[in-house]
Amino acid sequence: MFGAYVVTTGRIVEFLIAWLVSALTIYIAVKIFPGRQKREDIGSALLTALLGEIVYTFFAIINVPLGGIVAFIIWLWILRKIFDVGWISAAIIAFLIWALSSLVGLLGLPKLL
Repeated sequence: MFGAYVVTTGRIVEFLIAWLVSALTIYIAVKIFPGRQKREDIGSALLTALLGEIVYTFFAIINVPLGGIVAFIIWLWILRKIFDVGWISAAIIAFLIWALSSLVGLLGLPKLL
C-alpha cells in the first residue's frame, strides 16, 4: 500500500528546502493580501506549509474519492485559523499562494504545496 520509501539525507534536505520555499511563498502572499489578518509572521507561514503538506499527503495516501477537494477545504480552514481570516479571505490568500507557487515552479525552485 505505502510502497518502499527510503529516507535519505538528500530527501530530508530536499524536504526542508521545499518547506522553506513554500513557507516563504505563504508569507509573501499573506503580506501582500490587504486584509486584516492578525498574524503575518514567518512562523505562521512555516506552520501553514507543514500542516498543508500533512493534510495533502494524508489524503493522497488514503486515496478517497474527491480527497483533493476535501484536503483543500481543510487547508482553507487551516488558513482561516492560523491567520484569523474569513472563508473568502482564506480563499483569496490560497489563490495568491497558488499564483506565487506557480511563479516559483517556473523558476525551478522546489515547493511543497
